[in-house]
Amino acid sequence: MKAFSRREFIPLMGLTVLSTSCLSVTQKDEEMSMTKLKPRRLKKGDLIGVCAPAGAIKTNEEWLDFEYTLKSFGYNVKASPHLTERYGYFSATDEDRANDFMDLIRDKSVSGIFFVRGGWGCARMIEHLNFDEIKNNPKVIMGFSDITTLLNAISSRTGLVTFHGPGGNSSWNDYTMSYFKQLFHANEAVSFQNKSYDQKIKTLVEGSATGELYGGNLSVLSALIGSDYLPDWNGKILFLEDVMEEPYRIDRMLTQLKLAGVIDQVSGIVLGVFRECIPEEPEFSFTLEEVFDQHFNGLDIPVYYGAQFGHTKNKYILPVGVKVEMNASEGIITMLEEGLS
Repeated sequence: MKAFSRREFIPLMGLTVLSTSCLSVTQKDEEMSMTKLKPRRLKKGDLIGVCAPAGAIKTNEEWLDFEYTLKSFGYNVKASPHLTERYGYFSATDEDRANDFMDLIRDKSVSGIFFVRGGWGCARMIEHLNFDEIKNNPKVIMGFSDITTLLNAISSRTGLVTFHGPGGNSSWNDYTMSYFKQLFHANEAVSFQNKSYDQKIKTLVEGSATGELYGGNLSVLSALIGSDYLPDWNGKILFLEDVMEEPYRIDRMLTQLKLAGVIDQVSGIVLGVFRECIPEEPEFSFTLEEVFDQHFNGLDIPVYYGAQFGHTKNKYILPVGVKVEMNASEGIITMLEEGLS
């Protein structure tokens, strides 16, 4: 093997760094040049596929109630083969759950795919998905909680707009249905703002910002750090929520996002309700609000807390991958384009 002198080694290092840098730029350019895909709007009579890519349902009534809800909207419903089965805390094996989802993707008669519940499991089956087929068969895909994995992976890998919204075990009330109709039937560019009777927002850093909207459940998102299933965060608007996590765990996950460079890259942050994220021993803990203040005060990007999405009764339906403007001073997210074609 040839031994390089220091004089020879330094230019060689420069070429290596340049090569690596070019590769990084090429990857970012590919994502920036990706064509944004938008599924077509939904209408009565459409076929909605339902599968369980994560946790198993606890009772059969849970599925039957969801089926009844979808049919009451005027949709026809197709249930995946393993929807009501149980495999430990999953509905089926990783391969079978992935196949159930991909079968709905391939089915040309299916206009949208919803999920019976979250839990845990999407990250285990995601390597079995075919993103080229998903890209070639765009349709409405909506869920939240553990479905955060699918939404961010699909939108960042294919350019397809997905939707962070209710699933089978959610409350389908008038609040949520008003957004559902505006987004999926009327195809409107919606503004999301808490109603006067809902939780008040708290502005942590004043200001507004624009960018494509990505995010979801904090626990799920932080577990994907270091994988190939998250977007280039540069210039994105990040939205985060969680439920029943103690403040020190929220602190740990936010620190993970910070150390991974996510917080430093995004243009703005919208925090959800974070329901029941209270300390078990308050005398030995920061409050959730104190944790947020420690992480976000002093940032030069707008941040606000209390937006109604995720694990809360009244929830927005947020379009993942769509360009939005967020106003932290007023607590508003405004779509700058429609979510559907």
